Amino acid sequence: ISYFDDLTNIICKYPNVAKEGRFVFIPGPNDPGITGVLPRGPIPNFFTSSLRSKVKHAIFASNPCRMRFFTKEIVFFRDDLVGKMRRHCLLEPREDNDEDEMMSGGSGQQQLSRHAIKTVLDQSHLSPLPLSASPIYWQHDHALRLYPFPDALIVGDRVDQYYENYEECDAINPGPFSNGFNFVVYRPIGEVKGNETKADVEFSQIE
Repeated sequence: ISYFDDLTNIICKYPNVAKEGRFVFIPGPNDPGITGVLPRGPIPNFFTSSLRSKVKHAIFASNPCRMRFFTKEIVFFRDDLVGKMRRHCLLEPREDNDEDEMMSGGSGQQQLSRHAIKTVLDQSHLSPLPLSASPIYWQHDHALRLYPFPDALIVGDRVDQYYENYEECDAINPGPFSNGFNFVVYRPIGEVKGNETKADVEFSQIE
C-alpha cells in the first residue's frame, strides 16, 4: 500500500496532472491480487483507494487490457513473456537467413524477443504455452486472443527495450523502468501518407 501512497503523493505535487492526466494501471506478475492465472483482474481497491480518491482519471484495468485510439486498437499485456518461452521451448530458436525482417540482425536477446513476438502473433494468442506453464481462465480466454491483429501490442516484459513491426502490428516493450529509468513515448498516429498513417515510437530516458 505504501508504494501506491508514495505514487499518489508524487502525482499530487502537480495539481494539473492530478486533475487532468489520464493514468491506466495494468497489474503485472508481482502486483497484489490473484496471480499466476490469465487474464488477471484489476488491482484490488484495498491497495488503491488513496490513489482513486486523489487522482481523478485513474483507471485500474485488467491484464491484458485493450484500448482504442480513434481507429487504432492497442493491446497492453504485462508478463514475463520471453522468460516463459525460453523455459518451455523444445527447440532452440535459430536465426533464419531469409528476407523476413523480424528474424534478421540484432543481438541474442533481440533475437529471442523477436521469436517471442512472432510466436505470439502467429498463434494469435497472448499465451501460446501449456496450461502447466501458464494457466488460463477458459471462460475469459477470448481476452487473450489476437485475431485480427491489433495495430499495436505493448508488452511489459522484463527484458530490454525493443520495437518490432510484424505484419503491420507494432510490437513494443518499454523494458523495466528501474533499469536505467527507460520509458517509451508511443503516438498511434504519427506520420500520414495519403490514406495511410504510421505510428511514431520514441525511446526515452530520465537523466
